[in-house]
Amino acid sequence: VMRNQSMLRHVKLQAMLVALLVAAWNVYPALADSRTEQFDRQMRPILEDYLRIGETLAADSVEGVHRKAESIAKLAGSLDPTKVSGDHASRYEHVPARLRSAARTLAESKTLEEARAAYKELSKPMGMWASMSKPKGIDVVYCPMAKASWLQKKGATRNPYHGSEMLRCGQVVKAH
Repeated sequence: VMRNQSMLRHVKLQAMLVALLVAAWNVYPALADSRTEQFDRQMRPILEDYLRIGETLAADSVEGVHRKAESIAKLAGSLDPTKVSGDHASRYEHVPARLRSAARTLAESKTLEEARAAYKELSKPMGMWASMSKPKGIDVVYCPMAKASWLQKKGATRNPYHGSEMLRCGQVVKAH
């Protein structure tokens, strides 16, 4: 009888350990997701400024672009990719520095053409982030004439690289 009770306790202990391991396994992805979500929350104001810049360039203007670019550079300085975990964690590592550098270049641009060239560089880390985080309602659009991509809200294509010259030039390559 004592042997059976000992075996029963051992089986119960094993069952509890398995349950704890399963619970821990299920919590870890949630932790990784919450860390990525934290980074994504920090990216939202950057995305909003970026989208406004794209709309402005598509309208053949630079009004407010420098201010929005300065805002992106400042916000990018406070991003912390070290808290991101999961499959793409290492890819987030360089996003803040690339955003900051490209945004500073855009903030210093003197002409519409320079602003558009700088926006191409800003679109690279934004596109990398979007491909991993998949922000809802955002499309990744590619223009073969500009040989560049950009992010925009779902809807009609509004090409920031050519503006009124070729406003609808571009194809959605990823829809989120």
